Amino acid sequence: MKARPIHSTVIVKTKPKKELPKLRLGGNADVHRQKKAQAETARKSDARIRIQIYRDLLTLLDIAERLTMDLSGHQDRFGLEWLGLAQKIFSHYNADLIEIISDLQNKIMSKEGAQGLPKGLYRQLLDFSGESGDFLKATRSVSEANPEKRGTDFLEACEHFKKACIEMRQQICIFENERPPTEESFFE
Repeated sequence: MKARPIHSTVIVKTKPKKELPKLRLGGNADVHRQKKAQAETARKSDARIRIQIYRDLLTLLDIAERLTMDLSGHQDRFGLEWLGLAQKIFSHYNADLIEIISDLQNKIMSKEGAQGLPKGLYRQLLDFSGESGDFLKATRSVSEANPEKRGTDFLEACEHFKKACIEMRQQICIFENERPPTEESFFE
């Protein structure tokens, strides 16, 4: 027969690790080390703004695709009118659109956006930001228009916005394929 293992009741306490202070080399070495650390944190924050902008763009594209669904001819077996449902979709996404577009415009126009985004793509992002603002203005004017014109004008504005989102996503993907290895990515 095997004997039961004896369990030890001794508790070993480890000493807390003490962080050693950074080695001071004196002179210019400390200054260069500090500048290098600051540049590294700036580079990381630049990368974060790029990722956030790309995520916002994908969210706007998803919403634009949902808004451009043509549900006018659909009716299910329960007699549910899909056109009425399509009109409710915009009211559901309207608050999200306003928040996401204004946040995206603020990110592009911020100091981090101006300094952290690639120069060739920054102008296209500014144009996209302007088109997003125009889309919000168009949706406001469509909601104030007469009901007969409302459906077609709104669908045209959504189609134009969807096209702008697709083109911007395409430009970012082209940049990602052609960027040098030292350049930060829009993807994680």
